[in-house]
Amino acid sequence: MEDNKDSRIGESEQYEKTGYLTEPYRIFHLRDCKEQRFDFHYHDFYKIIYFVDGRVDYKVEGKTYHLKPYDFVLVGANVIHKPEIDETVPYERYIIYLSEDFLAGSNEKGDSLKYCFEEADRQQSRVVHFSPESYEELVGCLLRMEQIEAQREAYMNDMLLKSAFIEFMVLFNRTAIGQPKAYIATAAYHEKIIDVITYIQGHLSEEISVDVLAKHCYLSKYYLMRQFKEATGYSIHQYINEKRIQAAKRMILSGMPASKACYECGFSDYSTFARRFKKIVGSAPSKVAFESLYMLQ
Repeated sequence: MEDNKDSRIGESEQYEKTGYLTEPYRIFHLRDCKEQRFDFHYHDFYKIIYFVDGRVDYKVEGKTYHLKPYDFVLVGANVIHKPEIDETVPYERYIIYLSEDFLAGSNEKGDSLKYCFEEADRQQSRVVHFSPESYEELVGCLLRMEQIEAQREAYMNDMLLKSAFIEFMVLFNRTAIGQPKAYIATAAYHEKIIDVITYIQGHLSEEISVDVLAKHCYLSKYYLMRQFKEATGYSIHQYINEKRIQAAKRMILSGMPASKACYECGFSDYSTFARRFKKIVGSAPSKVAFESLYMLQ
């Protein structure tokens, strides 16, 4: 049994390192006590972590959350984050990976499986802690998903697994809707850095410079640059480029021409945009646009 869990740990770590998900959804139940160091990073898929035990600080977009047992951490696509783990005590958690395509599903009323992530963005809080009576059903779903995942060769297991993931997301979102105050507001953060992050995300189509940001938040630009790097792991210039390219990619995938997405996201010339896009995404804008068009047909 332990050998099997070790192999799943390695597989889970590979997801983190590569930053992509080749299946619509996966679940891992991990418990380990070893040195683990992560850099700030992001990925194209979504992630929910159910924290069972350990000592972990989770850093997400400039905020640090000191996790408590039964916390759920919501990490959306392209959200910059990293865990800081005390390896002297066992760290136990469930990790759920969810693809963009899977979460794009909605019912006839237009209810979205992304609700909890969208609410996390609105409240600027990435950790939820529900009331105790909510956990029996949620953890029951996690256990079923884990059991079904372990029986991959069983008859119509893929259908059963999909239904289990949908059930979990529907239940999780219902619980989040019923308990809007479950999104915790106790993260440690530098108020000015969060203000700068919010400003950047709301002004990607405009010219943004360190001088503009420093003036906006009434800080010296050198202090701002130092504090921003410490909080996010990125320089201000890197962060702006990453967020602009992420936004452009979403626009291209939704059908917008790459040449238009370039200017919509604040780039002044297409050649600079194309170079940065390929460096960050790994493919040229034209290739992403072609693949998007092919998938829509």
